[in-house]
Amino acid sequence: MQKKFLLIRTDRIGDLISITPSISVLRKNFPHAYIAVLVSAYAADVIKNNPEIDEIITVKSFFKTLAEIRAKKFDVAIIFFLNTFVAWLTFLARISVRIGPVSKIWAVLLTKRIRQHRSKDLKHEAEYNLDLLKPLFVYYHPAKPKIYVPRKDDIKAKDYLQEKFGIGRRDITVMVHPGSKGSAARWPLPNYAMLVREIMAKHPEVKVMLTGAAAEQELLTETAGLCKPFKPLVLTDDITLSQFIAVINQCKIFISNSTGPLHIATALGKKTLSFYPNTKGCLPERWAPYGKGHAVLTPHDERLCPVNEKGCTPECMALITPQRAFENFERLLHSIHTAP
Repeated sequence: MQKKFLLIRTDRIGDLISITPSISVLRKNFPHAYIAVLVSAYAADVIKNNPEIDEIITVKSFFKTLAEIRAKKFDVAIIFFLNTFVAWLTFLARISVRIGPVSKIWAVLLTKRIRQHRSKDLKHEAEYNLDLLKPLFVYYHPAKPKIYVPRKDDIKAKDYLQEKFGIGRRDITVMVHPGSKGSAARWPLPNYAMLVREIMAKHPEVKVMLTGAAAEQELLTETAGLCKPFKPLVLTDDITLSQFIAVINQCKIFISNSTGPLHIATALGKKTLSFYPNTKGCLPERWAPYGKGHAVLTPHDERLCPVNEKGCTPECMALITPQRAFENFERLLHSIHTAP
């Protein structure tokens, strides 16, 4: 009989991307199993083309989701982020094996509990997720976060950038994403602008594009204004997440705070430059781009970092200088020029 797995990660985009190595490991160990993933509707597009997944189920109301899950008769549920909703959901759906972290009181509803201490930021989130596969006695192999872009979407994105911005297929495009939906402290906009000006002054051959969500257009306009006299390209169209993923796939380097699009770029195999706070729960040890080919910057001198009870402040993030960022950008760009 075919074994049926339900993998659950219902929080943000970057969190969902962090379970893709676990999906890969599970598929390698159970090639004939049925693998479904329960996700939030807004993040679902990041895994919708993954060939290792048989079904994507999006969260609806509790009882609608419960009815759907129960009808599918899953054998094993792996809960990567435990909350009240999913703990009761898998319990009432009568899934016989329910694996998850011991992080909240709702862990009593699990059948196999893994103690992790994620809040200590001792290792990467992807590795914490892989730990939850241990009760299945799986064989681990190196796996990176992965997003799949269909060829037709890739071609449409190339055509869109050519027609809208004059970006050719051989151009080196650098995307700069200055926003963040509050997941971590942000590098200041004036610093982003100084970095963009330096890139455009020293590397006129590079196409620099500011990107952001539909709700961040005011922020992009402000950042572009700070870049004067240089005029970076600005992505102002309200596009879907799938379209945005395909657009990101056209860049060579992605520059951002700790936010979902950064993890999208990482999973697409792009080189990245990112800015992280010295804040418990947000440290790069746990949340930085996974793998090689990335530059990760934090405030240089922790003694000067005025951390308050909520974590790093804007003043703290400003300690990451544009000059230091540009030096790291130069190294990434050099690696592209010298790649075989």
